[in-house]
Amino acid sequence: MEEEDLNLTEILTALQDFMTQDGAISEEQRAFYKAFRVHLNNHTGNFTIEDIESLLLKTKSEIPEISEDEFGNMGEAILSQYNTKNKEAINDRIRRLAEEEAAKRALAEEERKRLEEERLAEEARLAEEARLEEEERLAEEARLAEEERLAEEARLAEEARLAEEARLAEEARLADEARSAEEARLAEEARLAEEARLAEEARLAEEARLAEEARLAEEARLAEEARLAEEARLAEEARLADEARIQAELEAGAAAKQAYWDTQDDLQNPEDKEVPDLPEQQQTPLSPESDGPPLSVKVLVGVAAVLSLLGAFFVL
Repeated sequence: MEEEDLNLTEILTALQDFMTQDGAISEEQRAFYKAFRVHLNNHTGNFTIEDIESLLLKTKSEIPEISEDEFGNMGEAILSQYNTKNKEAINDRIRRLAEEEAAKRALAEEERKRLEEERLAEEARLAEEARLEEEERLAEEARLAEEERLAEEARLAEEARLAEEARLAEEARLADEARSAEEARLAEEARLAEEARLAEEARLAEEARLAEEARLAEEARLAEEARLAEEARLAEEARLADEARIQAELEAGAAAKQAYWDTQDDLQNPEDKEVPDLPEQQQTPLSPESDGPPLSVKVLVGVAAVLSLLGAFFVL
């Protein structure tokens, strides 16, 4: 038996029965009823359950004042009317659905078993693949570990080589620094020795210069003393020569005086006239160190005095 759709009257009657079961219709219910009837009148064809649900939802969107509970009860009232009209057909449909469901379950069970077998086979395949992949992974890890070990050994060997090169380079650097320091020390010692040698040479040269200056000064002093001694000797010789000359002049004057007196004795009697004696001349040796005029001046003065006395005497 096939199910029959509801007609417009059956739908509106079921909706009216729900709205009037409490005796009064609210304004929201009245507005919903009017809007829902408009949608029913505009519908073409039969009213399937799906059509009715679609129109109810459309009306609910236009009349949001209807609560969800009231809206659900309206749908149940119309669905109850549909179930009452199609009770036998629904039961027959339920029975068919149950048979179909049983067939579906059997097929589903077979499908489940098949899928389970496929799943188990797939799991076994995947497990085998996983095992092979694991073995391959372990082999790859072992290979990589070996490569890493060899690389680590090579790295450590390279580090050791570099460390040895660095150590040798450091030793060479330290040896070079020590050599340079030794060369610098020797050069400094040589420089200091050269400076000391030059200083010693300068000191000896200065001492030689001072000694030469002292020698020249001594020679100059001795030459000066010799010069002064020579001058003193010459002065003494000049003084003695002057004294000898003066003595000779005095002696010549005395001789002349004596000759004069001898001549006078021959001319007259000595008692006739008194002749004054010449003043006595005191001869005092002269020395270069005595005070007064120079020796030559003293000699000239003495000679002049003697000549003056002689002139006066002759005049008389």
